[in-house]
Amino acid sequence: MEIESQLLYQYGAPSGSYLQPKESSKPITSSVYELRPGLIKLVQEHTFSGNSSENLYSNLANFEQTCSCLSIKGMPDETLRWKLFPFSLTSRAKK
Repeated sequence: MEIESQLLYQYGAPSGSYLQPKESSKPITSSVYELRPGLIKLVQEHTFSGNSSENLYSNLANFEQTCSCLSIKGMPDETLRWKLFPFSLTSRAKK
């Protein structure tokens, strides 16, 4: 009997349904909304790439601070953060 060998990271890597964020419990009540380039640019001023020299918690604090200044009528703050968060990641962190 032959046992398959797997690398340790393969046991901890997310797959399938774990890759997608949960649906927000707070629906968007606006019939139309737009993530304007200016909003995206604000978030992209402090991106996180996943390098060991970067502080993840500092980047999250910057992201939270930026998002606390933004709002879209009919969209809960939590949902806006979910929509903008991917724009705060680059390189390795985006993968």
